[in-house]
Amino acid sequence: MSTRRVRCILSRIVIAALLLLPGPASRAEGSAPPLDEIPLYERLDRYERRRYEGLRYLMNDHRKYQYLNLPTREERDEWVIRFWRMMDPTPATRTNERREEHERRVEAARDRYANKGFPGWDHRGETLIRFGEPDVITPISPHMTCAESPKEDFDLKMNGEVWTYERLGMVVPFEQVKLDGTYNYYMEIRTATRQDQWYTAKDSYIQGGGSNLFACEDFLDLMERWAYDPENIYSLYFAAVPELLTFYSHLEHNRCVHSADLDLVPLLCYFDVTAFRGGPGKIRADVNFEIPARQLAFRQDLSGWHAKFEIRVAAYDLDMNEVIAVSRKADLFRREPILEDSLWLCPAQLNLAMAPGYYRWGIEVIDRAGGKHGCYRFSRLLEPLGEGLSLSDILFASSVSDAGEADAFVRGTLRVVPHPMHAYRKPHPVRLYFEIYDLDTDPQGFAFYSIEYRIEAKKRHRVGPVLRKQGTVISPRFETSAYGATQSERLEIDTDRLRKGSYRLFVTVMDRRTRKSVERVANFSILDE
Repeated sequence: MSTRRVRCILSRIVIAALLLLPGPASRAEGSAPPLDEIPLYERLDRYERRRYEGLRYLMNDHRKYQYLNLPTREERDEWVIRFWRMMDPTPATRTNERREEHERRVEAARDRYANKGFPGWDHRGETLIRFGEPDVITPISPHMTCAESPKEDFDLKMNGEVWTYERLGMVVPFEQVKLDGTYNYYMEIRTATRQDQWYTAKDSYIQGGGSNLFACEDFLDLMERWAYDPENIYSLYFAAVPELLTFYSHLEHNRCVHSADLDLVPLLCYFDVTAFRGGPGKIRADVNFEIPARQLAFRQDLSGWHAKFEIRVAAYDLDMNEVIAVSRKADLFRREPILEDSLWLCPAQLNLAMAPGYYRWGIEVIDRAGGKHGCYRFSRLLEPLGEGLSLSDILFASSVSDAGEADAFVRGTLRVVPHPMHAYRKPHPVRLYFEIYDLDTDPQGFAFYSIEYRIEAKKRHRVGPVLRKQGTVISPRFETSAYGATQSERLEIDTDRLRKGSYRLFVTVMDRRTRKSVERVANFSILDE
């Protein structure tokens, strides 16, 4: 091989390393805390280091900073427990599939792709932890060329591998840059945006002394600091291969994919939580569901069409300790098949007795026949409904009728079927239910109170070319009396005067004996006919 060809190849190595070194920070100021990871990592004991080495791929900079700066081992252990509970793909069950798979991947990466540096494996190990086992591994033989042209357009290919993930539509190329068994992400560089680094690399090599690779101290320093920097990923120009760009995008956004993310077929579900007074110091939290019937797998037998589903709810405190978990299985029966365009919503409800407080909720809905699985997380404050005049949440309903046979929807003398979608199609009325507590009563035990509700449009509506704010649409008020300090109320609101769109509902109750009043606010929508 000619001296010029050797110099071309070595210059290419230096240039590639320089282009992949971290450049000026591109983050928006204040978007992440300052993170000096290695010194903080070295404060951990041996067990914590092994745990953190794999866990760091699931963390953003904020979480790394938060974890590494906790002062004690006990606090870090509690942090990890909370973290995994928040990452649980099935939050209403005791099994955390994502954690179990992650820990298996970390051990496999440590066994197969170990090296002595941090974090304990090369980029193949990182990829295995992030995305799991590839479908195909293709080895790449060494191949080096140098195009002798005035532009010195070099090409370098080293010993490597290409991993193919068919389900992710992704390929991951690696090359053995340091020729020591360590594989790094391969990045095809075709850019001249950093001309200063290009010429600096060439000058550094020439000054380092001819054909001896190790005579160039700058080159050795670059190889010591060889690193992948996701912040610079899009400052380079890569071949426009969609499968390759998919991988780069996943790295850019710090994405990890587990089997649970791919195997769970989503099940659409509408839900909300409504709070009512329970026993002493307790809240009755009703978790209301509506599942589109066309989402469920109905099976036919001689009697008709059947579907089976299960609903699960778990609530956690701020430290992600489980407070309560309940589940219920339901069977549906129809004499006629469900059409693909069916608008029928299957209702369900779970009732939980809880102390007032702020909770993180996990909800699962499972089609037991079709295999679809809907998982949802949200947070909700359950405010106390203590002494004094108070009002429950507003429960939107698809129907409110006199109670017949006992079922999950019976409340005293009424049967209230929840409608958590909060969307009503004209001309059907808006139906709702709420409860009033601690009304003042006269000596005979009667309470006297008034109810006023008003509806306001949340958005402006168009009148010709002009957008106008629609004020209060409906604002009736009525007075009533009843026996007892606690009253249940149902309302039906006509939709004839409501346009298609989103609305805010205000319900105000005034105790006419004490002149005290309370108010609740809720949102709903009106659809076309």
